[in-house]
Amino acid sequence: MLAATLSLAVVAGASSVRADDLPQRRPGLWRIKTISPEVGLQAHDVCIEASDGLLGVPQDNCTKPSVESAQGGEVIVTFSCDLHGAREVTSLLFTGDFSSWYRAQSKTTLTQKSGVTRERSGFTIDAKYLRPECPQP
Repeated sequence: MLAATLSLAVVAGASSVRADDLPQRRPGLWRIKTISPEVGLQAHDVCIEASDGLLGVPQDNCTKPSVESAQGGEVIVTFSCDLHGAREVTSLLFTGDFSSWYRAQSKTTLTQKSGVTRERSGFTIDAKYLRPECPQP
């Protein structure tokens, strides 16, 4: 994953919740805009079903996400992935009501085998609910 500016100071006063307690998006058609230094701005209309998870399909080389609830309804999700001996830790800050809009901001830190740590560039996702019906394929 890519990283973005994300202050983890909001974790203060956060309470732990289960990964099952991730916000659920309203099913239907969403416009999802992603911006990152690597790919610039991309926008896609995406059909979201009730069973679609917010984080996508879990990867075998990654830990189970830690989910924390913060002030103002914010949700912080953190997980790490093994990259052939290096360790990548990703934190995501989610805001929004998830029925009409949400935003995700990320921060990723890579620790190489040698122990050298560096932050990687990030991304921001802005999503807007369009309608309950999805276009037919």
